[in-house]
Amino acid sequence: MTISLEPGSPSHRLYLSQLALYLRHSRQILAAWDHYSARHSDPEDFQPYDEDAYGLRQQQRDADTLSAFGRVYHHADELVHVAEQQLAQLTPSDRTRRYAWQVHELREATRRLHAVQDDWRTVRDALPASARPGTKEYDEPLAESHAEAWSYLDQWAIHGQALFAVNALAERQARAATPTAVVAPPAPTAAAAHRR
Repeated sequence: MTISLEPGSPSHRLYLSQLALYLRHSRQILAAWDHYSARHSDPEDFQPYDEDAYGLRQQQRDADTLSAFGRVYHHADELVHVAEQQLAQLTPSDRTRRYAWQVHELREATRRLHAVQDDWRTVRDALPASARPGTKEYDEPLAESHAEAWSYLDQWAIHGQALFAVNALAERQARAATPTAVVAPPAPTAAAAHRR
């Protein structure tokens, strides 16, 4: 994949705004899941009261999270690449090292998401012609693919905020490095010169 995204460009700002939407939606999806799980599981051993219903609700969580990530998925590599480039320009500190670790986690999660997607395409292409969405033959392997992707999507939910932090630091450093123009005092007017 060719990376042509420039930091601070309209495209970069758009992709960051799409990431912000994902972060908000993923928090909402996870909060709804946590609420469901707490109400439908034994509080002592955390075993679901109804395994089938619980499994279906978990599949819905996985599918919803993947759907929410849809806008970010196609630009995830570019966002990570820009953050890596920005980090390379920042003064090393404990904070930038932590962000570098988080950005690395995002790169790894993205790599694994692409692998999961490739695996799903291979499985889907090998399904019999009778396997269509809504059939068990299709929906079960799709749910397995979504379940596999969920932990990598969760990594984006956990560490995605680092891309905003890195961008803010890079912009702040760029502004600080930009020399401010020296404003010359106004030239004396003819009347002011004549009064002397």
